[in-house]
Parts: sequence; structure tokens; C-alpha cells
Amino acid sequence: MLANWHFHIEISSKCTLRCPRCARQEVPIGLVNTELDLNFFKRNFTPEFINDNVEKITFCGDDGDPIYAHDLIPVIQYIKSIKPVEIVIVTNGSHKKTAWWTELGKTLDSKDSVHFSVDGYDNDSNNLYRVNSDYNSIINGIQTLRASSCCKIVWATIAFKFNEEQLDYMKEFAQSIGVDRFQLTKSTKFGSVYPLYGVDDPLQPSVKYISSTHRFERESIAFTDKGAQDPVSQTNIQLFKQTSSRNGITPLCEIGNKGLYIDARGRLFPCCWVANRYNHNSDWQQLANNFDLNNKTLADVLEDPFWATEFQTFKWQECQSKCKTSVVDKKYATSW
Repeated sequence: MLANWHFHIEISSKCTLRCPRCARQEVPIGLVNTELDLNFFKRNFTPEFINDNVEKITFCGDDGDPIYAHDLIPVIQYIKSIKPVEIVIVTNGSHKKTAWWTELGKTLDSKDSVHFSVDGYDNDSNNLYRVNSDYNSIINGIQTLRASSCCKIVWATIAFKFNEEQLDYMKEFAQSIGVDRFQLTKSTKFGSVYPLYGVDDPLQPSVKYISSTHRFERESIAFTDKGAQDPVSQTNIQLFKQTSSRNGITPLCEIGNKGLYIDARGRLFPCCWVANRYNHNSDWQQLANNFDLNNKTLADVLEDPFWATEFQTFKWQECQSKCKTSVVDKKYATSW
């Protein structure tokens, strides 16, 4: 049974940036620039459904950035009017006005968090990967949010060749402007792991900053008590204990830490990994059309017989790599 306490929602597939290793740039064919509006949420996330099931919603996209959705703030306000659901927003943070950040800050509370994906230490360096980002507007966003909200603010950095010698400076600066936690991600998307990026990959950092596993690795340093707090849902822990391994797979979509994924077209996937528009996921781009929440209700899609039959084969590449039982320990199954 799919875990429906946590949803990972791409409320917008739009983005102002051109990050070279994002699916937007690597798989431009098939990209649909669209977004989900408030009516979509009212139709699918009814008060009854939210009260009975939902504990957390993460707004983050495979293709898009949530802050460019016109209805992001009204959607959060709608959800919060029903239940104090935990809200997580992952964003590059560029090009929004002070008034917008102030309104968002007033909408969020101490349970919520905003992750700013910032890889540089000034505008030029941030644009080496976050192409078309605006560093000054990002910093303004962080400072405005800090002044208007008690939410947790996270500065999230991917280690690259161009920033690895500046990480200490970035941590100190982040702390000085009110960030609660600094998160460093060690990626796998470099030439030493994927030959298509070349043996002289200009973005590849030193070996110590490249993930040694099949997926990214993260390290965090807390600057505040709030930043040190990262409570795990009791529902998450209970489902981890209850979820059995089948054919060498322990499916995270039945545990819920990653969240059931809804793309900006309104289609439900078991996770964001199978939703990514790379060739090995082409089967899921077709399957997801059967789970279009514009044509069916969320409750009906979750009860579709597919999840108890064909899906249980876990035959897809992402299931086989990301959810193999040998890697799904408690830490893996309770972190995003």
C-alpha cells in the first residue's frame, strides 16, 4: 500500500534557471511548462483527505521550481487552514520580490522549512552552475524570510570544483544572515561516474566531494537549535518497521520518506526518481497517464488495482537501484 502521509509535489515545472545537469537541459524534448493551481489542490486534497492522511508536503520539482507557481502561497494557506501540515520548499530562490518573501514568511510556521539551493559565494560563481540565477535576490529572499518567519532556513550546496575551496566561507556567510543549517550534497553527476560528462569534467570536485554510493550523500551543520532539529515522523518509523522486503526490494513509496510524487501536469508517480524524464523511465511517462489527477481523484488513483498487482514486481531500474533491500536501513528510510 502506498504511503499517503507525505506528498512530494512539483507545483510548477517552470524555472528561470538553466542548470546544465538538470533534466530541463539534458532532456528538453518532452518538457511541458505548466503548473498546478489552487483548484487542483481543492479537488484532490480535500479537507477529509488531508485530515485523515497528510502530515507533510514537499514542494520541489524534477523540472521546475515551486516559487514560480502563481498559486504557491494560496495553496499553502489553503492546506494550513485545514491542518498544520509540515511544508518544505526547495528552491533556487532567484528573482522574487521582497513583498513576496514577506507574504510567504507569514504563511509558514516553525514546523516548516525553506531550502535555498545556492552553490556559489557571489553572483558569478553561483552562475557557473545555477545559470541565470540572481545571487542578490537570493540573499534578499533569505534575509526577508528570516525577518518575517520562524520557519527553518537551510542553505543547500552541491560540491563542485569551483566552490570546494570556498565552502568554509559560504558556511560562515550563511550563518551570518540567519540561516539555521548548512547542507552539503555530494553528487554522482560527474565524469568519473557518468562518462557522458567527460574525463575532464569542468564541474567535478575532488574525490572526497563525490558520492561513493549509488545516489547523493549529504552532510549538515546546524547553526541554531532549530537547525539541529530534524524530527522524524512516527508514521515514517512505523511504516519502515512494517514494510517487508519482496524480491530484494524494500519500497520507499510504501514507507513515505521520499513522498508520493505529483508532477506539474497533475500525474501521480510512486516517487520522483521514476518521474524523471530520462530514457530509462520512459515506461513511467506512459504509465502515469493512467494516474492523471485532472481526470481522476487522488483517492481513486491511490486505490487503483495496479499498485497491488503489476507494481509489486518492482521491475523498473529506479526501484532496483534506489530501493534494493541492501541499502534501505533506518537512516535511508527516514531521510529525504
